[in-house]
Amino acid sequence: MSRFWLRFGLLLLAQALLLESSLAAQIRLTDETGAPLANAVLLIDGVPPAPNDSYVMDQVDRQFRPHVLVVPVGARVDFPNSDDVRHHVYSFSEAKSFELRLFNGMDAPPVTFDQAGAVVLGCNIHDAMVGYILVTGSPRFAVSDASGRVSLPDLPAGTWPVSWWHPSRFQQAPASLGELDLGQDGLVVSLPLTPVPEEPAQPLSPLQQRFKSAQ
Repeated sequence: MSRFWLRFGLLLLAQALLLESSLAAQIRLTDETGAPLANAVLLIDGVPPAPNDSYVMDQVDRQFRPHVLVVPVGARVDFPNSDDVRHHVYSFSEAKSFELRLFNGMDAPPVTFDQAGAVVLGCNIHDAMVGYILVTGSPRFAVSDASGRVSLPDLPAGTWPVSWWHPSRFQQAPASLGELDLGQDGLVVSLPLTPVPEEPAQPLSPLQQRFKSAQ
């Protein structure tokens, strides 16, 4: 009986140490003015990768959802269309060029993203539709919500190399923030980014006009 209780006690101790060695990191990201920064990406290196996940870039209300999606190199991304109109998704980005011709529902095949880099998405029919996929070799990553908050569940405790990226600096590689202890309570990270004014709508290309007239 004593051996049983000894083993049971050691098991409880091991579980407690495991819980202490990981944390649910909660970080708030702001721009240079202190305003919450949405759609900013945090990339963490030197940690075990998160479990494999499925990756989806949906189309809802003629917008890409989510606006920013982060995937590991080699990930397959599904492009369902939840709208009642067809879309023609494309990208000419160096990291991944592809085209999904007019489709709706689940007609589109998944796309494999096998090269690190930023991919900007558009729709040849609805010119206001813009989305981003960041393909990364970093094992852990997260995107800030509308209030600038980032959640990293089960992140190992410690100080890790952290970098960041935002769609407003699309053509730039993720920038280093150095090594950070992301487990600090109430951690706020100010990113060197000024608010970006919205660009005026661009005139439709002849191809876009042709697709719009065919709806």
